[in-house]
This record gives sequence, C-alpha cells and structure tokens, in this order.
Amino acid sequence: MPIARPEYGPSLKDIAGPRLAALRRPVRWAILAAPVVLLLLVAAVAYARRDVVTQAVIRGPLTFNTRYDAGLERVRAGTGELLHLRTKPGEGRGVEDLVYRDAGPAPARIEPAGGPIAQLALRADDVMRPLRATLQDYQVRSAGRIRIGSDYGGWIVRYQFKRRIPGDTTTQARTFFGARVLLLPDAQGTKERVLDVSLQSQRSQVVSNISEVGGNGPMRTPFYGVAFGTEKP
Repeated sequence: MPIARPEYGPSLKDIAGPRLAALRRPVRWAILAAPVVLLLLVAAVAYARRDVVTQAVIRGPLTFNTRYDAGLERVRAGTGELLHLRTKPGEGRGVEDLVYRDAGPAPARIEPAGGPIAQLALRADDVMRPLRATLQDYQVRSAGRIRIGSDYGGWIVRYQFKRRIPGDTTTQARTFFGARVLLLPDAQGTKERVLDVSLQSQRSQVVSNISEVGGNGPMRTPFYGVAFGTEKP
C-alpha cells in the first residue's frame, strides 16, 4: 500500500527501495549506516569541545573549594594567598585575577538576628585600607551584603582603579573593576574562618562595567561556585 496519496507522486521508499535493493549488501549497509556515523561524529566533536571543569580544593585552618574551566589557569599563589586564578588570553577578555585569602576567625560577637555578616562590614574597612594608598585613582563604587549560593553570606565592596599592564606597549593605565568579598556560612555561632575573595577585572567586552565583575565570563564559576569544606556546592 503506498504511503503517499497518488496526487503527490511516489514516495521516497517507492523510488529508493528498488534501487537500494539492487545494490550489493555491503553498499546497502554503508548507506544505511551513514546517518548513524554522522550522529556519532557530531557527538564526538561536541564532547571534545566541552568545557572541562577543574575542582581546586584548599585544605588547612580554612578549608574550601571552587571550580574553574579551561578559560582560567591556576598560577602560583603569592604571599598570604591560598589560591590564585587568572584568565587565559581570549577574544574580548581582559586581564582578570581571582585571589582567595584567609581573613581570620569569624566575629566572636553574636548578632541578635541572623548570622555575623554585619560585623564583616567593619572588617572589610581594614581589608580595603591598604588599597587606597597603592592603587591609582582608587574609588569605592558600592558596598553591601552578598549571598553566595543558599548557605553563605558576606560583605562585598565594589571599587575601580587604574593600572598599567605588564607587557603593554602603551603608557596608558587601564581601567580595572574590583570586587572584594568577606564570606562566611550564614549561620549563628559559626566557627568557620572568614574567606577573603578578591577579584580584579580589566574593563573589556566581557566585563564592560562594574556590575559585571564576577558575573560574566570564566570568572563566574569560581566566584559564585566557592564553598567551604571539600564538597562541591
């Protein structure tokens, strides 16, 4: 019984069936297997181009972990740094450095409501003070509470400054945006040490304004995907 109405002419099966049957069996199998091979090739290419995510686990008095993809590289941590991530060159990207430090024990005084996040605002002032004297055209743009996932709360200071980039042939200082976060588990009486997260991003197509720091490009995963302990968030 034909699968197409007569006015539409013969179906593909009616046309190709006799011709396919006339071919040798190996040829028929090759033709029938071609779509499957094509799908496998597409899947292989997609798998090869997937973003490989690396988990970095830092153990010590302050134990935490975060994840980053192939757009970042882990560089040698400097003095006082626990982990240092940096962007690799890429289209539309600028220089970005994400640094994690130990900012000391949690505030001892218990707040009447919520976790000890408000007290981190006072500590943030001490953390930011050295930048005022060392960064060109330093200015604070905003400050306030921030949430990282459902379990962590902190105090964030957003700022901007200018800096010359090593290897840049021009003498012009570039605009950078910064985000400094003091982070804790948002729970009363936490004994966890305070995690100091510092991100500095050159203004670029990926990070075009200060609100995009940590939210665009490869830095988004490690900035918002950080967690205390060794388990992934």
